[in-house]
Amino acid sequence: MKSIVFSIAAAAVFLTSCYKVREDVPVRVDGDTTSTEVTYKMKARQVLDDIYKHYGVAGTVFVRESYPTQPGDPRYAYLWPYSAMFTGATLLKQMGYNDAVTEGYYSSTLTGMDSYKDVSRTPAAYQSVPLSEGQADRFYDDNAITGIDMLEAFHLTGDQQLLANAKLCYTFCASAESPEAGGGLYWNEGVANNPDHPDYMKATNVTALSATLALQLYQQDKQEAYLTSAKRWYSWVKQYMLDPVDKGFWNSVSIKDGSINYAKWTYNSGAMIQNAALLFKITGDQTYLADAKAWAQGAYNIFTREVPNQGRFYVPHDPWFTAVLLRGYLELHTVDPVTTYIDTLVSNVDYAWQHARLPDTFQFYEDWSGSDLGRYHSLLTQVAMVEIYARISIWKKEK
Repeated sequence: MKSIVFSIAAAAVFLTSCYKVREDVPVRVDGDTTSTEVTYKMKARQVLDDIYKHYGVAGTVFVRESYPTQPGDPRYAYLWPYSAMFTGATLLKQMGYNDAVTEGYYSSTLTGMDSYKDVSRTPAAYQSVPLSEGQADRFYDDNAITGIDMLEAFHLTGDQQLLANAKLCYTFCASAESPEAGGGLYWNEGVANNPDHPDYMKATNVTALSATLALQLYQQDKQEAYLTSAKRWYSWVKQYMLDPVDKGFWNSVSIKDGSINYAKWTYNSGAMIQNAALLFKITGDQTYLADAKAWAQGAYNIFTREVPNQGRFYVPHDPWFTAVLLRGYLELHTVDPVTTYIDTLVSNVDYAWQHARLPDTFQFYEDWSGSDLGRYHSLLTQVAMVEIYARISIWKKEK
């Protein structure tokens, strides 16, 4: 979904195909998906297996942006969905899938992630396509997301290089801050100082997600600079991007004319809910807990709707965005026992498993209620389900 000009370059790193037929999980499931026979852990793995089967690029560590391929797709997936693949592989590893197949997923995506890391420009950062495809745009939101992914993998493995990668992403994101529009972070490195570009803006997503990365780094290293920047970015989003009526968050503000893009997305709410919960854990300040609770209820009101004869469903678009909302709800749940928001999402993906997948490729519809295929072909639509099922499994403490 990002416009990139790149050159054709060297062939990709060789790795044998990761997709194998597993022996521990039924290939397909009929009937009650909430039974103990088919756990969320199993579902997460089955979805990742299916992704590698259909999206994997033979002889490389890479995957396709879409299946079937869509007009304008790059040769290999953009950083954003590829980093989500790394998240999925990390979560499977966390759940105990340590056999040769899933180790292949983790190792291959870790190798692949390094192929996006550009150290030729200062500060170093991850670019939007592999370096083999030539120099390309570097997005601050992509790097915030990648830094969070790297830090999660570091907590699992103890690999110091992953922590260094997360810090690299933080440094890059911090370089996007400027006083225009009251603060906040630019979205794209290439338009940061180009007032005539339509994307000359400060964005909620990168500012909020960068705050998440900074807070998690502070929890790891206790360096005050991380906490200071996280509080500043949090405050900017709260002051300038919060809708005071419904407690959702607007998308962005134009630096050129101050106009607001009033679109609201689940991941902006999710990141800010998580940030508020983290700040409450770190500081003990009840104001942050009150923010988290208000924004959680606001997001639930904005982003769910009643589907006739089926119950309450989250919005029928961008499942990965909703995966980030789940992160926020799970963080909040560690300090507040309300489960309504999570329970609704769990019931949605239970329903989707049975009623919102294609019968041949088993790709999920973008709409979990099963009424609209949407962008089913998008890698990001599919890999979001790996994360969601995995996080539900971990939350439920499945064995």
